[in-house]
Amino acid sequence: MSLVQALARGGAAFGVTLTIADPFVAEVMAAQAFDFLMIDMEHSPMSAYQLQTQLIALRPSRAAVLVRVPERDENALMQALDLGAEGVVIPQVETGDECAAAVRGALYPPQGTRGVGPRRAARLTDRATYFRTANDATFVGVMIESAAAVENIDDILAVAGLGGVIIGTEDLAASLGHLNNPRHDDVVKAIERITQRCAAAAVPFGRYAASPDEAVRLMADGARLITVGSDLLFLEQGMRTAADRILPIRQRLGGIGEQ
Repeated sequence: MSLVQALARGGAAFGVTLTIADPFVAEVMAAQAFDFLMIDMEHSPMSAYQLQTQLIALRPSRAAVLVRVPERDENALMQALDLGAEGVVIPQVETGDECAAAVRGALYPPQGTRGVGPRRAARLTDRATYFRTANDATFVGVMIESAAAVENIDDILAVAGLGGVIIGTEDLAASLGHLNNPRHDDVVKAIERITQRCAAAAVPFGRYAASPDEAVRLMADGARLITVGSDLLFLEQGMRTAADRILPIRQRLGGIGEQ
């Protein structure tokens, strides 16, 4: 079952973000039982070639593989999908027209304007099947992360073919004048407006969770596309856990680095 089908049936999907451009890291992440894996090209130095190696490494995973493209650009969408991504997430969408352009760029005619040349994607199945199913199976999501996007949320949600929205709380906070303070009342109110309008329009919305416990709370609040963490976050958390246990012992024993 594709991510599009799962969301259409009312299901919730949990995923993780990949930012480290290493295929072995991707392979390790792919072995875990998440619903989707999202490669972030907006906030990482990943090139198109590195994206291809990531997608090859993720091939054995049963999770849907999405790509958060670096910008609102039709060529970026086409390239990610041609290399085998099952969906795309477009950042900084602020109007209904921008959302419509993003959806068109991800779909083949007559629904869209995507160029025909699925370099790798068509080789993951047979070519005829790929072209027959691509439009229906491709997830197209947009990031809602600015005051302008909140103002235009109804126009954005009205776009046919939109698979869901993901709320970028940090950028939203910055746009509202509260940099690094996503818990400010203004931000909370903006998020509430987004989620209420999504519910009214029957469009799935997603959030980034700081922990598994927060992911469960977000699902209870109606979120259905929830990112639980990232490769970099898991690396930091694992090292911090080890350091918190080892450093007190090192201090008692006078380890290297102790003066």
